[in-house]
Amino acid sequence: MATASLAATHSEPDAFSADAPEPISLLGIRDEASLPAHLKEIYDDFRRHYGFIPNWLKALSANPDTAYRLVTFYRHLFDPARSHLSAAERELIAVVTSAANHCSYCVFNHTQALAAATGDPIRARRIAQGYHHVRLSHRDQALAETVEQLALDPVSLGEKGLVRLANFGFSAAAILEILEISAFFSYANRLTIALNVVPDERFFAN
Repeated sequence: MATASLAATHSEPDAFSADAPEPISLLGIRDEASLPAHLKEIYDDFRRHYGFIPNWLKALSANPDTAYRLVTFYRHLFDPARSHLSAAERELIAVVTSAANHCSYCVFNHTQALAAATGDPIRARRIAQGYHHVRLSHRDQALAETVEQLALDPVSLGEKGLVRLANFGFSAAAILEILEISAFFSYANRLTIALNVVPDERFFAN
């Protein structure tokens, strides 16, 4: 298992060089050959579907069970056959929550997914930069404001916030899914931020 030594990494701060390659994760990257079978299957599946292994998955694989739990939860949560929301609504939640938490990696990642779901990459980028400056539908505006509030000040949301969503046609099941997706991304954001996961180069291809 190849994992960076934190002590070695930070014992000589004056030796830092901007020319040195930036580590993908502060905990280093585990040798893929040493991964357990259940995580290797996920790696193989990602390669088949996406053509690469994203840096967030490599980073979380420092603890294979952490990576496995997150991927399994995400797949169930974003399964369109189970969802009470559209793909665009799910990705709007992901982008707004991640932006509120200042998680650059997740913002980059899900801005691309929002663009794919809406067919409008420019609008997706504008939302990622600040949805307050984008003319959203009243329904999407309520959705964005709710998940931002949940990320930043959950105690203040209260019944009024949930009633507002209901008034825009979201069912009780859909409202709970909205809260769950936003909470999931706050969880993923915090892991990604703490590990300082470097965004994949393909995020900057266009």
